[in-house]
Amino acid sequence: MAVRNAAARPGTYPPIVFSLLDHLLNGAAWDSEANLDPTRIGIVGHSFGGWTALAAPDVESRIRAVVALAPGGSSQPRPGILKAKLAFAWGRDVPTLFLVAENDISLPLAGMYEIFERTPATKQMVILRRADHMHFMDNVEEMHEMVRKMAFTGELAWLPREMRPIAELCSGEQAHVFVRGLTLCHLDAILRQQEEAQRFLAGDIEDALAARGVEVLVKFVK
Repeated sequence: MAVRNAAARPGTYPPIVFSLLDHLLNGAAWDSEANLDPTRIGIVGHSFGGWTALAAPDVESRIRAVVALAPGGSSQPRPGILKAKLAFAWGRDVPTLFLVAENDISLPLAGMYEIFERTPATKQMVILRRADHMHFMDNVEEMHEMVRKMAFTGELAWLPREMRPIAELCSGEQAHVFVRGLTLCHLDAILRQQEEAQRFLAGDIEDALAARGVEVLVKFVK
């Protein structure tokens, strides 16, 4: 969760992505069993990691696809939530998929819409119904209830009060189908040019996921 912290230095994270890619690709050059293609690099991140995924193309031209999971970076974050700016100085089209939650208390949909509109690329947004910020993590039910029962004070005192009980939200299993399935589909469609994945994303995503017990809204396609 993108909670504000005096030690947080958002500007340092995109260059770290640059260094990590160099490290991975240089290592792959010496490893005959490695199968890393420098022309097929995508980045995925959740919350502050979602902000990092959107900020990294500013400084890393090798990134060809982005999946932002409930990302930080809106211009008017809620009290206690880290305010991290997004320059969007990409200078090229980096196809981007936004996966966001309908009932995200810490990073609400209004902020997701704002970031989406500013993104200078081919883009798509899919909203998971009856979901909160923790639905993008492992152990969804456990993590959600743990945060909901925490004794936040000060600027974050509102957070647990506003979170709905997990019993009122979609299951972790449904969330994992949503996150893992659509993330992989986007990366396959863009990086591997896989026609089946491209057809799925261009088709009726709402009906396709409803058949798997997952309720979503495809809010924007541009």
